[in-house]
Amino acid sequence: MRTSRADDVVEYILASIESGAFEIGGKLPGEGELAGLADASRLTVREGVKTLAAQRVLTAVQGRGTFVNAVDKWLSVDAVMRMQQANPVDILLQLFDVRSFIEVGAAERFAPVVTDDQLAQLERQLDDMRRAHAATDVPTMTEADLAFHQTILDGCQNPFIAATMQPLSRALSEARRETSKLFQMREHAIEEHTKILRALRERDPVKARRAMRSHMRQTRSDTRLFFDRPAGSATA
Repeated sequence: MRTSRADDVVEYILASIESGAFEIGGKLPGEGELAGLADASRLTVREGVKTLAAQRVLTAVQGRGTFVNAVDKWLSVDAVMRMQQANPVDILLQLFDVRSFIEVGAAERFAPVVTDDQLAQLERQLDDMRRAHAATDVPTMTEADLAFHQTILDGCQNPFIAATMQPLSRALSEARRETSKLFQMREHAIEEHTKILRALRERDPVKARRAMRSHMRQTRSDTRLFFDRPAGSATA
């Protein structure tokens, strides 16, 4: 996918923060110097800085310059992720916490309004998961898993739910592909998704909420297991 020159400036600044060239709490070079460093025009640099300021990565202080904010103030999931790579398990667990807040509520909201067509779609996606698991087809298993959850998010009759979840799903997608290599995690995923579908078939919001919460807790537990397992252990 092609990126704009402003996107290139954003990437340059984030990479410089990640490497320590631009320090947290420190001041960015002036616009002219930054344009030279990023090999971009002043206008393009201005656009890139404006983008990062909107994400609260940077703060422009009139008369003083532009400063790098502490990471806990940043609003970009992708930007935070790249700064936390030294603690991948902590990142995943924190993301799962946020995912749980959204998806548990989404299941509860979806249950009373789910249609027969949506239930049939969820059943097909669960069947795809079962077949992929039996064939040790991790990419297909992951794709069907993601589709199952997306059906719930999209069916809540509130576009902001799916829109809020989208950057988290993108951040978690690679981890889900990796953890799905674990046989036990695939087994648990199918069991938990079966419970969710059963609750949705009953159109019971309380049961749907409990089933999704159970799934989130199991996923969190299995994620710890995945990262704690000895290197080279069996995955199927």
